[in-house]
Amino acid sequence: MRKVVLILILVLILIFSLVHGEKIGVLSGVLKPESIEVSRERLYVVEGAAFYTYSLKGLELIGKFGKKGEGPGELKVVPMFSNCIKVLHDKLFAEGMGKVIFFSKDGELLKEIRKKGGFRTYKVMPIGKNFASIQMLSPTEKDKKFYLGLFLLDAEMNVITKLYKQEFPEKEKDIDMVTDSLHYAVYKDKIYVEESDKGFVIEVFDSSGDKLYKIKKNVDVRKITGKDKEAIFRNFKEDNFIQLMAKSKGGWENFKKTTKLIYPDTFPAIQDITVTDDKIYVSTYETKDNKVQFVIMDLKGNILSTPYMPKPAESSFVGKTMGRDNRFYGIANDKFYYLIENEDDEEWELHAVEFQH
Repeated sequence: MRKVVLILILVLILIFSLVHGEKIGVLSGVLKPESIEVSRERLYVVEGAAFYTYSLKGLELIGKFGKKGEGPGELKVVPMFSNCIKVLHDKLFAEGMGKVIFFSKDGELLKEIRKKGGFRTYKVMPIGKNFASIQMLSPTEKDKKFYLGLFLLDAEMNVITKLYKQEFPEKEKDIDMVTDSLHYAVYKDKIYVEESDKGFVIEVFDSSGDKLYKIKKNVDVRKITGKDKEAIFRNFKEDNFIQLMAKSKGGWENFKKTTKLIYPDTFPAIQDITVTDDKIYVSTYETKDNKVQFVIMDLKGNILSTPYMPKPAESSFVGKTMGRDNRFYGIANDKFYYLIENEDDEEWELHAVEFQH
């Protein structure tokens, strides 16, 4: 009997590990993480204006840096607009609402630069001596639509050239429930722009803004089912920003009367893009067994594998709509690291799964 019980326990552990991957540990000190970033040896967690640093091995807290405010090394905390952090070769790069800050790997202030354009300029990334950035473009008299533009900026945040433009997914009174936003990644002084409004398309630019090449794949996009709509609406209704919007309208019934929720017939070909370790990782909307498909390619676009990885916690609605990097997953060491909220213990757990090629 004991042998049977032991076998059942081992089977359950195996099933859990296959679904959730290896549990690295539990975050200490963080109550409400807003995004994570992973390097080869460290995990960085954003909470407000603070950045927590953990070792990937054992998830030990190494330190905390960053402070709320408007002084040197400080960032504003704006509801629904999370601050971000990126790991560069020899330093860290943080972005807030009004400025960007370079920190040392130990969190010491190195340099900060004021952004131009206010909240309309975001997702800033260094590339060579310049920066790349998304900016929200206002409608013109001829074209009444809003757009998101990807721009190359100089060292003082002045626009050098526009690289790409995509229609902004949200309208005045309509809400697109599946947002096809603008995403890009910077890797080794090249900019990789996913152009999912055209299909499975990625364009690559150099640090001067010149086009180098295009990656294009013929893929079948997934149709949106009734079950998909139920899951999308459930996540939508649980979002903090959407709850505030509904409250301002006097509740959900009034909100539904004044707002049109639009579901497209199909999902976009690309959900998000990450470029690291000499590979392009594209997350799609294809799912299987509650996992999400990734298309992994080399830097020229040759497909290496198409594994399915666990679903991380949902990013905020505002983050997804704007194309901001407020992710609860990161990729390093050929592994997929992601956060799971353990609601019973009120803890956040970091798990990892190896990519299979």
